[in-house]
Amino acid sequence: MTVRRADWRVARAEASDAARALPRDLETVVLADAVGRTLARDATSLARVPGSDVSAMDGWAVAGEGPWRLGPSIVAGRVAADDGGSLPTGVARPVTTGAVVPDGTDRVLRSESGHVADGVLTADDPRRPPHVRRAGEEIDRGDALITAGTLLTPPRVAVLALGGHDAVPVVTRPTVALAVLGDEVVAEGVPERGTVRDVFSVPVPRLLGSLGTASATTTRVADDLDATIAALDRSDRRLVVTTGGTAHGPTDHVRAALDRLGAELVVDGLAMRPGQPLVVARRGDTVYLCLPGNPMAAYVGLVVVGTAVVDGLLGRRPAPPGSVTLAVDVAHPRPGALVQAYRATPDGAVPTERQSSAMLRGLADADGLLVVPEGGARAGDVVPSLGLPW
Repeated sequence: MTVRRADWRVARAEASDAARALPRDLETVVLADAVGRTLARDATSLARVPGSDVSAMDGWAVAGEGPWRLGPSIVAGRVAADDGGSLPTGVARPVTTGAVVPDGTDRVLRSESGHVADGVLTADDPRRPPHVRRAGEEIDRGDALITAGTLLTPPRVAVLALGGHDAVPVVTRPTVALAVLGDEVVAEGVPERGTVRDVFSVPVPRLLGSLGTASATTTRVADDLDATIAALDRSDRRLVVTTGGTAHGPTDHVRAALDRLGAELVVDGLAMRPGQPLVVARRGDTVYLCLPGNPMAAYVGLVVVGTAVVDGLLGRRPAPPGSVTLAVDVAHPRPGALVQAYRATPDGAVPTERQSSAMLRGLADADGLLVVPEGGARAGDVVPSLGLPW
């Protein structure tokens, strides 16, 4: 389905859905390599957590009402882990945090809540919370742990370990090709008159990699239709990203190249500034993310739409936008939405200085992106926001 000058939310959803529709390869990795990967299948627990009733405190495992006599094998005043056996009524035994409590334990009395005299334990604290973690209290065998399509963070990998997993199936990192289009783009040094420095070849592959893709191959492409077709004809890549060539000028060949290749347009322009000329297309098992050539416009497109494309390729749902409160008025008399890099202040969000389609300084100093609706917004208004993936 082609969306003409799409609302940014619609474009984000359409691009993600197009990417999610592509096949995904799977691989199994050990937990040591699982952080930052995307789970490919639902994971259930192989174990109970805790596996037995355990003490939540240092203290005494007690049975019945006190006072309690200490078990004969325990040295009075020394806290030690359980060494097996049942706990008769009226008896207390020292336990450490995490130690298995004896069968028959009613609760654990904290060390600071009792005292021992002449081999007898007396409670000083009349309140009696149990301080016992029951078997399976956190996780029972067969419980759902993490659903497919979830990004594996360090705590989630820890939960998988608790559940008895040593390795898990993950989505293979999507392969990527980056094509930087434009005769005027130079790779190094101070640009001469009529040229601009390449601000994409180094940062963009690293940004995509941080989102979960494989290392990208990078090609610089002249303003030529045949060269553009060759750069986009990468059926060996799951994702092809281009910068430049998406406007409608005489040297902009991306749309013509996609048409010649038989690609289906998914998003053809955004009702948003900067980033209006962004294109998303699909051909076979490849999705194309075609970004504008102006630096700010390209990076805004990466944040607003590109992150959703990568999420889709990995089987993830894009994170919903957040919101921020404006600390200042933001005028926007033009059609569509206005995206602004902003800094967070105690009074709210303030757009950064020196930002336009062609400027990067404002984005480099930003805490996030905010989206101002057509007509502008006033101080105190709450507007959508997107976090920066770096």
